[in-house]
Amino acid sequence: MSQHYFETHYKGFPITVMLGWDRPLRYFFMTIRKPAELIDSAMKVEDEDFLYSNLHEEDPFGHGLDYYRAVLGHFHIDVPSSMFTEVQKDYAGNVGNRVVKYEADGSFAELGA
Repeated sequence: MSQHYFETHYKGFPITVMLGWDRPLRYFFMTIRKPAELIDSAMKVEDEDFLYSNLHEEDPFGHGLDYYRAVLGHFHIDVPSSMFTEVQKDYAGNVGNRVVKYEADGSFAELGA
């Protein structure tokens, strides 16, 4: 699977958004990792590790990238547009084993697999 990371803050707490393409199972996924002490009423499921995970969804594997843009909008979290562009490229090329970290300006670095 490809893993695209962006570190930012939400309500004063550090969070990490991970978006990617799962090549073997052929679906997009997204998680928003948070510290355990961050509890927010916008969360669908109370979880110590995640503000959001597609695995908390009723249909965890049937969502496209626009859906995940909307989820980020629900939490008022901005990520670089290049993150979505690169995950779309992973889908188009059915890429796996790609790890990428993003900066706020949209630049990114491949970290390997």
